[in-house]
Amino acid sequence: MTIRVNDITVRFGGVTAVKDVSLELKPGQIIAVIGPNGSGKSTLFNAITGMVRPAAGTISVDDARIDTLPAYGRIAIGLARTFQTPRFDPKVTVDEAVMCGFYPVHKTGILNAMLRLPQAVSEEAKFRARCTAILDDLRLSDFRSLTMNELPMGRVRLVEVARAVANGPKYILLDEPAAGLEREEQRMLSKEIRKLADRGVGVLLVEHNFGLVRELAENVIVLKDGAKLLEGEPETIAKDRAFIDVYLGSAGR
Repeated sequence: MTIRVNDITVRFGGVTAVKDVSLELKPGQIIAVIGPNGSGKSTLFNAITGMVRPAAGTISVDDARIDTLPAYGRIAIGLARTFQTPRFDPKVTVDEAVMCGFYPVHKTGILNAMLRLPQAVSEEAKFRARCTAILDDLRLSDFRSLTMNELPMGRVRLVEVARAVANGPKYILLDEPAAGLEREEQRMLSKEIRKLADRGVGVLLVEHNFGLVRELAENVIVLKDGAKLLEGEPETIAKDRAFIDVYLGSAGR
């Protein structure tokens, strides 16, 4: 059971955003993808989750090719993701936003739900209990009745993580989840990501906060101009001159 990305290339017109990038993500593993802005990190995520179609290369999940599978089909087989810019209706409440995350795994039909038949009531109760547990884990319970436009961006990002984990994915792709979070929020996020991995969820993490990457990731992929520059353990990457020059610049030196 693995996500395998083999020599993926993504082009937009004459611009190559990702070039010949490969990676493997196993259940329970945390891999970080880092690099300067414009290095292709989010585009790589978009290719894996079906938001863009690669010009070359293959993507498989648990040995099944998903290259032509639409985004909703990839969610159905166990992929979940967050976005660099969270995407919510600003008028929904925190509770409603997280409950939406259960949609891909609900089994009762619309008619059952409308008629409040026992199966639908039971399923909704299960989802609400799970929603409460997730909100508790991320310390969002006090905000569950607030609308999304009432929250600071750090909390909005935590809500997006909560929605992504709601349907119990096998693999989750987190695109800069710690951006805008305060230190205590970062600690909560780190704890939740570790819990996901401990439950066997494969985590692919794009993050500029190298301290968080160092704390969580087993392996780090460094991108530059859409291509893989380096790959290795965080401590090894942190000492590499190419990483220091490209990622940290003169401050690192």
